[in-house]
Amino acid sequence: MTASAALKDASPRHGLPARAGARRLDIQGMRALAVLMVVAFHAGLPMPGGFVGVDVFFVISGFVITAMLMREWVGEGRLRLGRFYVRRFKRLTPALAVTLSVTMLLGFFVLSPLGPQQDTSRTALGAVLLGANVVIARLTGDYFDVAADSNALLNTWSLSVEEQFYLIFPLLLGLTWTLARTRRARTVASLAVVSGLSVASFVAALAGSSGYQLASQPWLLGFYSPVTRVWEFGVGALLALLGPRLAVESKRLAAVLGGWGAALLLVSLFAITGSTPFPGPVTLVPVAGTAALLVAGSARDGVTARVLSFSPLVRLGDWSYSIYLWHWPLIVFAGALWPHHERAALVAAVVSFVPAIASYRWVETPLRTRPTTTRRAFTLFVAAVLLPPIVLSVGLWQASDKGFLLPRVQDFQEAASARPEGCHRFAPLRGDTADECTWNIDADGAPIYLFGDSNAGQFVDSVVGAGRTLGRPVITSTANSCPMVDLPLDNRTQPRGWDEKCMGYVRGTLTYLLEEASPGTVIIANIDTYWDNRIWSTGPTTESMSTETSEKLESLTQGLTTMVESLRGAGHEVVLVQTIPRWTGEDKWNAATCTTARILMNGCDQSMSVSSAMARQGATRAALTAAAKASGARVFDPWLILCPDGECTIQGPGYLRYYRDGIHLSLRQGQELAPDFTEFLSGPA
Repeated sequence: MTASAALKDASPRHGLPARAGARRLDIQGMRALAVLMVVAFHAGLPMPGGFVGVDVFFVISGFVITAMLMREWVGEGRLRLGRFYVRRFKRLTPALAVTLSVTMLLGFFVLSPLGPQQDTSRTALGAVLLGANVVIARLTGDYFDVAADSNALLNTWSLSVEEQFYLIFPLLLGLTWTLARTRRARTVASLAVVSGLSVASFVAALAGSSGYQLASQPWLLGFYSPVTRVWEFGVGALLALLGPRLAVESKRLAAVLGGWGAALLLVSLFAITGSTPFPGPVTLVPVAGTAALLVAGSARDGVTARVLSFSPLVRLGDWSYSIYLWHWPLIVFAGALWPHHERAALVAAVVSFVPAIASYRWVETPLRTRPTTTRRAFTLFVAAVLLPPIVLSVGLWQASDKGFLLPRVQDFQEAASARPEGCHRFAPLRGDTADECTWNIDADGAPIYLFGDSNAGQFVDSVVGAGRTLGRPVITSTANSCPMVDLPLDNRTQPRGWDEKCMGYVRGTLTYLLEEASPGTVIIANIDTYWDNRIWSTGPTTESMSTETSEKLESLTQGLTTMVESLRGAGHEVVLVQTIPRWTGEDKWNAATCTTARILMNGCDQSMSVSSAMARQGATRAALTAAAKASGARVFDPWLILCPDGECTIQGPGYLRYYRDGIHLSLRQGQELAPDFTEFLSGPA
């Protein structure tokens, strides 16, 4: 997701070989289309594959940069790498630094201190150090996760990928050309090196999209990694290296190639989605489309070149880098300020053109051409550019971590913490690992077992507190997004192999409870979205899984009944916990939208009627109740506790008391439920 960082004057007006003194206007038109794809996707328009505009930029950058290096080698017989890096810095960094600095300043007021401020400021520092992609991969995880939507600098990941390519590729190409003695040898050697790197990178992308990960660095085969993206730059580089061999003279052939290229990008725009393994084999579609357009555009008078050289498109291509920089921060800000307005993102995307054009005119253009005749002058220029975003990002990061030393903000952060006690593992509990997941281990009472997904995890503190009061050990093992119910489950947004890991956790844990564990109380808590959200499929068997809510609820009732009966047969008491009222749909709420200013003005509270929540969750509540009745389980229902008098609220007096996000309780509220669990577990079985 980046506007190409390639120099606009680095490519020829026509023909694939680089030629000094002109530029290919059709490439500017391609940049325009690519940035519009990305902006449309982020604005929420029905173009699910718009994010592939980034891949278009990658191919263009590989082509243009290689062409520029070839031109310099032919003209001077060597590569002046110092000059290359200076040009890259002046071309990319000033506009980026201004965007980062403004985002940090506005982020104090507009972003939430419950994570978005910290993540955004760390990303800003990463962007300055050419490693935003690494920071984002470790902070945010998957590009399509909801958590990514609150990082106002998420888009900088691709800039860092491009910069990492620029850092290494010229060195490698220059070394290859230097070692080769003849022109033919240089051609063969460079083609071999780029082809070899591209093949290796593509294989890595295929491995990553198939679910394979490196244990120590799983992100290296993922979405944000340069390892899985180099081949896209390589395709562009190969087009430049092959040069005249690919130049098209026939207008008819150019039209055919252009039509195929446009068709492939159009297919990518609507057929590729966030659930498509990416980058992977499907990435070939937008990459091939971009390559076809680059070749088709080499025919100066062809229809492809004429269409893409349309003046408004060229102008938009000139602005594309600045548009790419500015659109995403403003979209995130709009989402934080107006979280319930459906068109906020679209309006912000349109408005972003104003600062983008201003940045192009008064920052990007003049500073790109600013003369720096001495090393000292360039050093001062670098310091002036980099110091503001570094100071502001570190300042916001550290101040936000400390709640700006404001008691109300600190209370809010503490209450919204997502770090309860517990054993959060995606592996079955076994007898040899139970001690690692046991609290109050020396107690003599019958053990309490807590299992389920993150909704079970939110009750760990309260169940542990109840166990201490009752003199009973507590054993916990939870797995995010994996319900404790013996049913096949799949989610098309999860990586390959996730379903096997989830079932391994469930069935392995059941084996422990049925064959090894001492009789006690088994508490099972799951969120109910598996059964009322169509991205999830489940059923009695793998072959009979369905996304239909009615069929899934029937499976849930049967699956829970069977599982509870087996647990009770092994001597366990079983407690099923009703899913807490969810702040979704028309009652959607997210703590990430609670900005510092809103917290200080006590503007983060929200109310929801029980009847509104029941309209969404009534069917799943009934299914769990039916399973409990059929199997002899008891039901712990937190609704009356969380929503007295038929009304649910987000916030108690002075702090975020109940929820940390729309589907999870806050740490403090989890702790406050300990007396309720104590009373319930003390009651009759």
